[in-house]
Amino acid sequence: MRDRLSSLGLHGDDLDELVQIVYSVANRRAAVIPRNDEAARRWLMEVARKQVSNFRKLYRHAYEVLDPGAVAEAIAEPVDPERYHATIALVQAAARLMPAEEREILLRHDVEGETLHEIAKWLGLKKSGAHVRVQQARARFVEKLALVEAQRPGRRRKRRFVPVWFAGVLLGVWRWLRGKRWRLPRAR
Repeated sequence: MRDRLSSLGLHGDDLDELVQIVYSVANRRAAVIPRNDEAARRWLMEVARKQVSNFRKLYRHAYEVLDPGAVAEAIAEPVDPERYHATIALVQAAARLMPAEEREILLRHDVEGETLHEIAKWLGLKKSGAHVRVQQARARFVEKLALVEAQRPGRRRKRRFVPVWFAGVLLGVWRWLRGKRWRLPRAR
């Protein structure tokens, strides 16, 4: 089992932890393990693959670093306070444009860290329904954020070129108006 998990890219303490997890899953599900040796081996390897997949999906394994000096070296203030406050204002403006329920879903799940089970219970849905609602709320937030960012003052807008045929029409109208003006009798 240890060789299989190490071939999936785990080493050190992570490897030891997952070996224990795989065997504890096997112990809990002893009744469903196939009796055939080869089938039992395949079943155990599939459990190991799923555990490694779940392990890699966990936020703490992807982003957290075990560095005791990280707290002491952390910057107390943002490097660019003006940009930091502008980003906060941008996020707040995008959130205000969202429906209240979607804003609450994002706040509970992404900011406060509530699980999908808790969100589902609050919404009166199943876990899969809560997952869909979280994904929809995130997509709406991204959409609103892009909208607010595009309307932000000081942002350069894309130049739009007038089609050539439209310029010809404008030139024709201008010539017609100029001709009309010269033909009209002038009042004295």
